[in-house]
Amino acid sequence: MTDIYNYEKKQDEQTMINADMGKRKKEQYIENLREGDVINDIFAVNIKNPPRGYRKGTMFGFVVSDKTGRINVKYWGGENKERIKRLYDSFKIGDVVQLRLGNVEIYQDKPQISINETTGGIRRCNPKEYDKSDFVPALSKDQIKKLLTEIKEHIDEIDNIQLKNLLNQFFNDPKFVKDYSHSPSAMTHHHNYIGGNMEHAIGVIRLCDTICKTYKGINRDLLITGAILHDVGKLKEYQITASIDKTGEGNFIGHIVIGDRWIRKKISELRDNKIDFDEKLEDYLCHMILSHHGKYEYGSPKMPKIIEACVLFQADLMDSHIKNYIQNFEENRKNTDEEWAFIWDSDYGSKRPMYLGEI
Repeated sequence: MTDIYNYEKKQDEQTMINADMGKRKKEQYIENLREGDVINDIFAVNIKNPPRGYRKGTMFGFVVSDKTGRINVKYWGGENKERIKRLYDSFKIGDVVQLRLGNVEIYQDKPQISINETTGGIRRCNPKEYDKSDFVPALSKDQIKKLLTEIKEHIDEIDNIQLKNLLNQFFNDPKFVKDYSHSPSAMTHHHNYIGGNMEHAIGVIRLCDTICKTYKGINRDLLITGAILHDVGKLKEYQITASIDKTGEGNFIGHIVIGDRWIRKKISELRDNKIDFDEKLEDYLCHMILSHHGKYEYGSPKMPKIIEACVLFQADLMDSHIKNYIQNFEENRKNTDEEWAFIWDSDYGSKRPMYLGEI
């Protein structure tokens, strides 16, 4: 056990006392929290908002999560601003914290946890105290295996030998396969769980395949290759600690440009090994990656300029929006027994009524 009487703390380091009881079993999951519950459990920190004044002193807010959902936390402090600031600085995004004697209350139709300085507290946990699996939701091993098998089946169906060589250049690498099959697709919006990015890719592939069967003149091999690789940059954009967070590369560059660079690097490796890859085909595929968000205001560096890029954008948009709706419905059904609820709609920039009843 740490000697708390002879402990020399480094600059900017929070004093950490190792717990002797081993890993803590999480008992209070967010999906089960109800108004009036008293909180004494551990949660992962996703977002922090800086301290600010209020009528009785200084407060700050942050967002925590576990594998079942996310919830806002408000910490209400007194007049000692420095003490509140020290507490705020004692933990960071990605840490796990223990919330002590917090109260679940309803604010703007949503549950939140309120902690009062005089009765409750917040403590940053040592990584040895918890299991990451309690905090980041994940597809089951069987689900991941099934999806990966479907991805490989789609690769086998590609007739264009150059595109198949490129895909094999990626998927013959065991580390890439592990990362591809275990990456999330987002932090909050859709498919935000381990395996979510591959599940999203499968959804996009299926939509693209259906569109190819409906309309003539679409290069199916090019489109399916683009669907498999369109979000490959997310493998380097996101990292998983006790929550899903962005990497430095993800914040500075983003998955679209990361994906374009990665694909061009793999094509260069093929050419270095005397394996042909047509320059125009490289331009077509990389254009699809760079334009798959469809509009500049959606973060897309380019607008779609070939039919395959247009189809990829629409399929990507549809799969992500439908999954977002499904996740919103499921989350709100956990929070209320009412048939109607006001749900945030990012397209409208406001809440709107949605029917939650079974059909």
